[in-house]
Amino acid sequence: MTKLKIATVLAVMSAFIAVPQAAQAAPALAWTACAEEGLAGYQCATKEVPLDHDRPGGATTTIALARRPAGDPAHRIGTIFVNPGGPGGAGRGMVTIAGQLVSADVLARFDIVGFDPRGIGASDPLQCFATDAEAEALLARMKLVPLTREDIASTLRANYTYTEACKRDAGPLLTHMSTLNVAKDLDLLRQAVGDAKLNYIGYSYGTHLGATYVNLFPGKVRAVVLDGNVDPDQRTNHRLANKFDRAGGFEIALDGFLRACDAAGPACALSGNARAKYEKVRVRFRQGPLTLPGYGELTIDDFTGYISSSMYDVASFPETAEILRLAYDTITGAPSTLRRPPAEITAPPARGGLPDAYSYSGNDAFYAVNCADAPLPRNPARYPGFAKVFEAAHPTFGRAEAFGEVGCANWPLTNERYNGPWNRKTSSTVLLVNPTYDPATRYAFAQRMERELGNARLLTMTGFGHTSSFSTCVTAWYTRYLIGGALPPKGTVCKQDRAPFPTA
Repeated sequence: MTKLKIATVLAVMSAFIAVPQAAQAAPALAWTACAEEGLAGYQCATKEVPLDHDRPGGATTTIALARRPAGDPAHRIGTIFVNPGGPGGAGRGMVTIAGQLVSADVLARFDIVGFDPRGIGASDPLQCFATDAEAEALLARMKLVPLTREDIASTLRANYTYTEACKRDAGPLLTHMSTLNVAKDLDLLRQAVGDAKLNYIGYSYGTHLGATYVNLFPGKVRAVVLDGNVDPDQRTNHRLANKFDRAGGFEIALDGFLRACDAAGPACALSGNARAKYEKVRVRFRQGPLTLPGYGELTIDDFTGYISSSMYDVASFPETAEILRLAYDTITGAPSTLRRPPAEITAPPARGGLPDAYSYSGNDAFYAVNCADAPLPRNPARYPGFAKVFEAAHPTFGRAEAFGEVGCANWPLTNERYNGPWNRKTSSTVLLVNPTYDPATRYAFAQRMERELGNARLLTMTGFGHTSSFSTCVTAWYTRYLIGGALPPKGTVCKQDRAPFPTA
């Protein structure tokens, strides 16, 4: 999600700039100095919102926020809300990297506000298990890439048990976690900071939240940037097909990585028919664990998780190529050495690992949001068949994607979901941004988002990684749009400034 910081002075379209929002009468948030070490120097607040928006006078839940005030209060335009994605991602920490997300000009004119969506982080977090140890014992029974009958059975049973634990222990918020509710929360937050219309940057799943908001509140859109786009219609109405296409997006990114490697020659450790070398490594891991010098024994889960995470960040490509070359040389018996010290290669925890007393609220929320938003088949016994089809088309990532949300098969049903229409005409044009080799939100999703939304413009970044990064061109368009409402001409393409395999 990171961007290179630039400080470009751009012309401002004065007709687009609203009167500073602080002058408007609105329910105010009580901002105070953040008490948490990780947010030291920033301002924090909370906001009570209805647990069930259809019952606004009933029970409430708390939304936690953090703010980086505008650097030039005299010329402040308003507040930009930011969401990091997930679902399950806590957003308050986004204020600490605001300088990597937008230019100095934007930081001068806007407060940047990150919020933990309901049930996440400091916002009344979900908790499906009493302790980390209890969660980890169950998660250990789930395989990322279950291959054998035993592993498949264990993964299905563990997912079923996981969901039943959430039903039993997570409380009433569990069935009110849909993006529909989060979008309604966001509108209350907009009102609470005194903005007449929303300014927002959403990454990854945050683009789905943004698309939901602009269709629920089409007249309340000032400047909305969606970076790393989902296909909202497919995600909510055809989720199994969406997951198949997601696996394909990772395969496209991997293919681009391997081709860029060959094109880089000696700058890439795997060059020289990189695809063939990669396939030899992948097939070997599929046959069983492999011991790598400096890393120990690694499994197909470790391998798949590592390659998947590497596709998220173009800066990781040189090291990833070196490790693949080490694996290839180990398999073929050739001597090999790493150019740098070994990095850790293990399958990431199941969307957990937050430094809290209970670390897996993000994991719990991931399921709670996705299972509410995007219904999947309710019979777990069908998923091994899906996995075969997925893997046949997408050999590295298909099987993992097919089993990735099998916990939704027995998740509690809810009617609190938004699945369209997606084509409401918004008061301002929504700016979409997408890399051509984005693994998790493939470029085709952004093209579909542009077609589905009633008023959107797509800015393409030729390059790698999940959401745009390392592009001064993209950052400049962010600035023009957020400050003055300027849109890139149709078909505008920005380049990525960082080469995937730098020569120096």
